[in-house]
Amino acid sequence: MTSPSTTAKAARGVPWTLLCGLILAAGLGGWATGLAGADADRAWRALLINFVFFTPLAAGMATWPAIVHLSRGRWLGPLRATGLSAWAFAPVSLAAFAALWAGREHWASWLREAHLHNAAWLNAPALFGRDLGALLIFWTLAAAYAALARRGRLVKSLAGTLVLAYALTFSLLGMDLVMALDPHWYSTLFAWYFMISGLYAGAAGWTLVSLLARPAIDLRQRRDLGTLIVAFSLLTTYMMYSQLLPIWYENLPEEVRFVIPRLKDAPWPFVSAGLLAVVYLGPLVLLLPRRAKQIPAVLGGVAALAMVGLWGERWWLVTPTLGGPLVIGWPEVSLTGAFAAAWVLCLRWALRRATPAMEQEPAA
Repeated sequence: MTSPSTTAKAARGVPWTLLCGLILAAGLGGWATGLAGADADRAWRALLINFVFFTPLAAGMATWPAIVHLSRGRWLGPLRATGLSAWAFAPVSLAAFAALWAGREHWASWLREAHLHNAAWLNAPALFGRDLGALLIFWTLAAAYAALARRGRLVKSLAGTLVLAYALTFSLLGMDLVMALDPHWYSTLFAWYFMISGLYAGAAGWTLVSLLARPAIDLRQRRDLGTLIVAFSLLTTYMMYSQLLPIWYENLPEEVRFVIPRLKDAPWPFVSAGLLAVVYLGPLVLLLPRRAKQIPAVLGGVAALAMVGLWGERWWLVTPTLGGPLVIGWPEVSLTGAFAAAWVLCLRWALRRATPAMEQEPAA
C-alpha cells in the first residue's frame, strides 16, 4: 500500500514532469522546424553547442562524488546521490551524439577539406568511432559506480577509473568536436581547458541541483560546494589564460586564428568581455565572502549564473569558428530548452531511485 508521504511526493512531481515533458516536446519541435528551414546549418550548430555543454555538465556531476571519494572527503552525505544521479543523462547524450553523426555535413567543416595533413585523425569513421567508444566506456563506468553506491559499496579503484575515463573522454571530445572545427588550428592546452571547464560546469550543476532537491544540506556542505565553484572558475580562467598568453608573446600563426575573431572582430569582443565577467571572474567576486557561500539563494544564484555563462562560452567557442552570426534566436533557445528539460527529467528519475545507503561515507 502506498504511504501518504509517497503519494504526496508523487503528486508534487507530476506538474514538474509534465512541464518538462512539454518543454522537451516543444523544443524538439522547434528544432525540427529549424532543420526544415532555410538555415539548417544553424540548427545543427545549436545541437553541437548543446551537446558540448550538457554532456560535460552531466558527466562532471557524475564524476565529482568519485573525485571526493578519492580525495578521502567525508562530507558528501546526501550530496552523493544528487551528483551520481547525472549518470541517467547517458541515453540523451548518446542520442545527441548519434544525431551529430547524422548531420555531420552541416557542422564538421573538416569534411570539406580536400588535403588535410592530419586526415588520418580527422576522418568521420575514426573520429566518431573513437568518441562513441569513449562515451560508452565513461557512461558505463558512471552507471556502475552509481549502482554500487546505491548498495552502499564505494569501490576506490572504480572511482579512480571513472575519474581517469572522464579526463580522457572529455579531453578527446574537446579536440574532436570543438578544436577540429578549424582543422588548421591546434593547441596543446585546449583539450585540458575543455575537460576542466566541464568539471566547473559539473560543480555548478551539482550545487544547484543539491540546493533544489535537498534544501536541508548544512552550512559546511554549502561552503564546500561554493569553494569548488570558486576554485574551478579560477582553474578554468588559468587554463584559458595559459593558452592565450603564449599565442601572444610567441606570435604563433597556427594558434592566433582562434584569438582574432573573438578578440578583434566586432562584436565578438563584447561577448569575450562578458564571459570574463560572468564565467571566469564572477564567482570569485560573488562567492569570495564566506557568508555568501552559506546563503542558499546567493550560492544557487551564482551556480545558475555560472551555468548560463558556460553555455554562452560553448556558443562562443563554436559559432565564430563556423562563421555563425552573433544572434541567439529560436533554434538555439528551443533546443537548449529541450536539453535542459531532458536533463531535469533524467535527474528526477535517478533521484527517485536513490537509497539511504548512498549517504554513507566510505570506510577510512
